[in-house]
Amino acid sequence: MSDDAFINEVMDGLKEKGFLMIPDEFIEQLIITLHANVTAINTMTKIAEIETQMLGSLLPKGSRQIESLKTLSTRIAEIAFNVEGLRDEQR
Repeated sequence: MSDDAFINEVMDGLKEKGFLMIPDEFIEQLIITLHANVTAINTMTKIAEIETQMLGSLLPKGSRQIESLKTLSTRIAEIAFNVEGLRDEQR
């Protein structure tokens, strides 16, 4: 058995027994940080949308950047909800 496989087996065993837990303070701070990032990205998206409307054809990449920001915001929000789910499972 490789070292990685052994470590994963031990970690899984600890999780199953309830011995391996992430501190609540860390999870709470992570959730707050993720939601703050979503808020910041959503604000940047709105600014980029306004810039694109104002400058129109001068920003040919503007709409791609806006879609990229929206996708990033969605992914970070999904991560935040997954972390919240982990926190709820731990309790």
